[in-house]
Amino acid sequence: METITMRYRMSDRDVFYGGGVVNGARSITLMNDAANRLMAKVFHNVGHCLEVKKVRLYVPVFAGDYMEYIARIKKVEGKKALIEVRAFKIIEVPENPPFPSSIDVLEDPPLCTVTQFIYEAN
Repeated sequence: METITMRYRMSDRDVFYGGGVVNGARSITLMNDAANRLMAKVFHNVGHCLEVKKVRLYVPVFAGDYMEYIARIKKVEGKKALIEVRAFKIIEVPENPPFPSSIDVLEDPPLCTVTQFIYEAN
C-alpha cells in the first residue's frame, strides 16, 4: 500500500505543559496533516476525515524533538480509506546538553503515537 513520510521538529511554540512537554493534540494535528498528504497522493484530492478510529499515546514529546510521521493506507473501500499514522521520535535534545545546539540521534526511535483515520475522497 501507499505511504508518505513527513518530518517535523517540535518547537517552544508547540509546548503546552511545564517542562517543555508538547500537547498530544499537536502530534495528532500533524498526523492529520500526514494523512491529508497521503490522500492527495493516492486520490489526487484531500477529501475529508469522517472518523478518528484510534488514538494511542505512548511516549511524551518535548520541544526540540524531531518527529517522523509515517502514514499508510491500510484498507480502501470505494472512496473511503483507513489510514494509520505512526509518530516516531528520531532525534531528541540531551538532558544536559554541552552546547545549545546539541542533539541525540536515536538509534532505535521510540513509537510515540498511533492514530487511525477514516477518510473519504471527494
